[in-house]
Amino acid sequence: MKQSYLQSILDKQVLFFSGKGGVGKSALTSATALLCQRYGKKVFLVSWNPFDAPSRSLPYKALGIEQLILDGPSCFKEYAVGILKFEKLYDLVFQNKIFQTFISVSPGLTETVIAGKVWDLKDKNPDALILVDLPSSGHAFTFFSSPLGLRKLFRLGLVHRELERICEMFLSPKTLLNFVTLPEDLPVTETLEFKKKLASLGSFNFGFTFLNQCLPHFPGKAPEESLSGPSLTLLKQYQALKAQEKEAEEILKTTGMSQIKITRLTCPEWITTVEAISEELDKQ
Repeated sequence: MKQSYLQSILDKQVLFFSGKGGVGKSALTSATALLCQRYGKKVFLVSWNPFDAPSRSLPYKALGIEQLILDGPSCFKEYAVGILKFEKLYDLVFQNKIFQTFISVSPGLTETVIAGKVWDLKDKNPDALILVDLPSSGHAFTFFSSPLGLRKLFRLGLVHRELERICEMFLSPKTLLNFVTLPEDLPVTETLEFKKKLASLGSFNFGFTFLNQCLPHFPGKAPEESLSGPSLTLLKQYQALKAQEKEAEEILKTTGMSQIKITRLTCPEWITTVEAISEELDKQ
């Protein structure tokens, strides 16, 4: 018997959500967190975006979701202080403009430190579900590829052990990578390319593809010959969009991932949208 969406994720530890910018990643991540929390699961919603995105100020507290907003310098400081044990020593060694610039421009360093923070959160909360709202596909790919690449450079020592832990988390059966897309050519194409690139890095466990903002079912059958003017134009637009949606659905089947369609919603507020998506996920 096929498992429901909820059954498929409740025994996991980390869920990553990514996709092209503007496809609804934050809403799907939050809706999943809300769904799991409703069924008694402790959840942490982790947001990381290298830019000052609107998702940083989304009202998670109103949903009762514990959110952590991560950034490279803060995570690096937390990690370094944990090793050095003396915050003053950190300030002396690392807290200067030259080193802060080095952190921000070093290829893959920020992404690796962020990934390390996710691992630490998972390790300290083994019974919780960590949901990670990643940035768009390009930065998300660097997030996964950097620790895997750095692991090949550091074969021994402390850095090697830390990188091993991150990579084990990425490839663990308790971790799922999920994609969010729209029923449009560009987001679907980017999703396919992103999955292909990730598969070339390692044996990730791919979870679900969310086809977001699908049109609702047309109520009844409206014969075109009985319509005219604006009504006929709207019907033809609807039919064209449904055909595009069907094509996207068929293309995404080639990924071999489970697919969930999310109906386009017209809720007045972001919170009610998340709540509505959460209820829809509960039926999947």
